[in-house]
Amino acid sequence: MGSMALHQLDRIVRFDAAGPAKSVFFEVDRLKAQVMGLEPGQRIPPCSMTYDVVFVVLEGEGEFVVDEKRESVRPSSWVFVPKESATRSIEAATKMTILAMQLR
Repeated sequence: MGSMALHQLDRIVRFDAAGPAKSVFFEVDRLKAQVMGLEPGQRIPPCSMTYDVVFVVLEGEGEFVVDEKRESVRPSSWVFVPKESATRSIEAATKMTILAMQLR
């Protein structure tokens, strides 16, 4: 990929009353990026990842739980979760938009 890629995340993010909505908008060998929309009270259940992941909270507040350690997040929070983590989950206290980037 030799040229710039531009995406307006506020136009990509989706929300679904049935559960968190994930929209992958960019994927190359070294990086997969998606934007996630969570309604208040929604949760991404604990899971493990094959890759390191960087999360940036764009909107809203909630908690990240990594290996049972809880951290509150808000807009502009930057969270790095190494692939060695056993589990990670996200819980939305308010409507949240999160940028997630898998580093491969």
